[in-house]
Amino acid sequence: MRLDALRGFFLVVMAGVHVPTPLSHWLHEPFGYLSAAEGFVFLGACFAGFIFGKVHSRQGAAAMRVRVFARVKKIYAVHLGLVLSAVLAAWLLASRVRPLAYQFHPFLAHPLESLVLIPLLLHQPPLFDILPLYVVFLGLTPWWLGAAARRGWPVVLTASGALWLIAQFHPFAPLLAALSRHVPLELGSFNLLGWQLLWILGLAFGETMTRDPPELRRHRRWLFAPALLIVAAGILCRHWFGLQPSMLPNFAFWTSKWRLGPVRLLNSIAWAVFLWSWSPRPSRRWLEPTALLGRNSLAVFAVHIPLAIAAICVVRMVRPGAAAQTAIGFAVIFAMFVFAWWLEHGWRPRSG
Repeated sequence: MRLDALRGFFLVVMAGVHVPTPLSHWLHEPFGYLSAAEGFVFLGACFAGFIFGKVHSRQGAAAMRVRVFARVKKIYAVHLGLVLSAVLAAWLLASRVRPLAYQFHPFLAHPLESLVLIPLLLHQPPLFDILPLYVVFLGLTPWWLGAAARRGWPVVLTASGALWLIAQFHPFAPLLAALSRHVPLELGSFNLLGWQLLWILGLAFGETMTRDPPELRRHRRWLFAPALLIVAAGILCRHWFGLQPSMLPNFAFWTSKWRLGPVRLLNSIAWAVFLWSWSPRPSRRWLEPTALLGRNSLAVFAVHIPLAIAAICVVRMVRPGAAAQTAIGFAVIFAMFVFAWWLEHGWRPRSG
């Protein structure tokens, strides 16, 4: 329940940031050089490692692959339905709703070519790039778990770290730029070579917890203090001292979100270790609201995207005051809670 609540909390932060209001300013990286995306992806990987790692150990690799690919197909179908509906709406309404024309400009400039690339996950409009990341990483999860079972997590993590290091220097940027001159490639903001390390770290943590090795419990206490120091330093540098990528030479390299720069990776790991070693246990009544979102994370994430796009259009066309903008941001978040409650209590499939 605590992990569900944390995942739901990240959904709230993500929704608040995606709508350009004063609320998004307060919710943007409140915990240092760390956004909701890092937490959401890491937790998703933890769940995948825990659930599918257990299936692998008890039922074998074949059963694990069946379970994983069933989930991959579901996420892919949700993504495809979302993005095709959105680009169709943009194609019909962009001439009257200018924010849609801006949001989906690459698609509207090359609609036919983009429609071919969308099912291949090679054309991802803004806000539609997290689910493709999940599809790719979850699709590779059986291979990663199998490699860890054969060779151990240190070998897998070392290879993953090497790929992450390569990603920091944009080796494929010239090739992608050359291809983009001929086809409307939109691969999203997230560099998959960089972010795969965060996913594999989550996988390793989740799969290891299925075995609950005693050495993890022994190391738990002494990891708390260094993790707390790194977490506190990240918050102080980000908010008290206000260090931004534009203020120091090469600071953008160290804190890049899209490549998962070194400082951001360290901050993400420190938060994960800090929460694991502290292991707070708040009351269920405090956890239940966001746990409701976390239990229905795929559906809630999917519904928040059209809500956020609609809110963006309203804010940019009407240009309301700060109070009204903040109310719009809260309305999007409230609608997510209502939708999640309806999924659990108000909707029942017909039997027979």
